[in-house]
Amino acid sequence: MTTEAKPAKPCTLLAGVRIERGTRADWLALAPFHYRSHEAGAVTGIFRMVYEGQGATRACPPCVHGGLNIHAGPNINGGPGTHARLSGRLVGVIVYSRSPLSLGARDRATGGRYRTAGMGRTAAGYLVNRELRIISRVVLAPNWRGLGLASRLVAETLPLAGTPYVEALAAMGEMHPMFQRAGMTAYPQRPAPQGERLRAALETAGIDRAARRRGADFGRAIDALPAGPRRLVGQEVERWARSYLGAKNHRACRLDRERVLDLAARHLDSAPAYYLWRNPCL
Repeated sequence: MTTEAKPAKPCTLLAGVRIERGTRADWLALAPFHYRSHEAGAVTGIFRMVYEGQGATRACPPCVHGGLNIHAGPNINGGPGTHARLSGRLVGVIVYSRSPLSLGARDRATGGRYRTAGMGRTAAGYLVNRELRIISRVVLAPNWRGLGLASRLVAETLPLAGTPYVEALAAMGEMHPMFQRAGMTAYPQRPAPQGERLRAALETAGIDRAARRRGADFGRAIDALPAGPRRLVGQEVERWARSYLGAKNHRACRLDRERVLDLAARHLDSAPAYYLWRNPCL
């Protein structure tokens, strides 16, 4: 005799999550959980997601979504256990900024509408500032991830950006399709060119993609090389990190070797994607 598994209970916490305008302080509170620097360009708008409980004091049963227990482990949002204890806690932040003047992926997606060569930098800059904003950062507190909240944060704030178009770039769009789930159109791009030199150096040294899928594996593969190739690969990894993060941000973040190798393992071979959303009301 077999018994059917009981369906997972819906996460009752999600009903108490809402989105409102935020501040730079909200972004800085969660910025350490983002892999890039705290600088997000010329910021034009910040929205935050907060949990506002109903004041219940009874113990909250495990809220399971996709196998994730939201109450497990340490949390920026304080200790777990009751709805009341979590009430008013910061869940996530999204940052909108002015779009860069020139972006090749945008030119391909829009048929060159904002290409400076056709109208001059001043006119192109005016058009970009009037019609475009870019999502420069999206970050959730660690224990709130895996619940679809990032897509919700994007979807509910896109109309609040105030421009006809909103764009976004993602280094690992295929693995984390939150922008598509929020209603944005994806335009896949070629792998980032700054990684070509490092990929060539790794191929020459005999380190293939299988050996660098994880930061720890990548580090062991480098350490196993003879002294000369090991030094060369180490220099190229540092060069890639400075290029990927930006020289200024690389100095500010001061990533150690373990974090740099983990970053390279996750992003070196990823295919970046460009996303665009059209506001139907503007």
